[in-house]
Amino acid sequence: MAAEAQHYKNNFMKTSVCVLAALLLLCSCDKEKPSTTGINSTDDEFVSKASVANRAEIGAGQTASAKADDEDVRAFGTFMVTDHTNSQMQLKGLADSLNLRAPDSLDAEHVALKMQLDSLTGRAFDSVYIHSQVKDHHDAIDLFQKEIDKGKNSRLIDFATSQMPHLQMHLQMADSLAQKF
Repeated sequence: MAAEAQHYKNNFMKTSVCVLAALLLLCSCDKEKPSTTGINSTDDEFVSKASVANRAEIGAGQTASAKADDEDVRAFGTFMVTDHTNSQMQLKGLADSLNLRAPDSLDAEHVALKMQLDSLTGRAFDSVYIHSQVKDHHDAIDLFQKEIDKGKNSRLIDFATSQMPHLQMHLQMADSLAQKF
């Protein structure tokens, strides 16, 4: 009887170890974990689009700080230059370390906005600028949230997470200013 009990005990232990190993394997495959070295298409797209967004904010902010009639809009433009320059420097450093391209140019949408802003003055300028800031910051929050949710590289996810409160604050400020126009 003792030999039979020992046999069942040994079989139970072997089965338990196999089940545990299978569960660990399934859990590790269940969701791809962030990596410090891996890059997926979400990461690559994030770096490219976030870089363009930062460049657009810097350029439009410089224009607003020089052209805006409304003092608050001018101050907001200056703030955008400072905050997005800092963000771009961090992003560029990360992109370089990960061998990703961070464009230093604008996309067609922001080239058209720049041309429109250059042609406007006074209240019309202030209105178009600040309303574009509301839209751009909604878009940026969506982009950064996508990186947080679907990115693979933990350094890029951490960057996106750290920048989210800034973007939310920018949106709140822009939205508040847009109420004037």
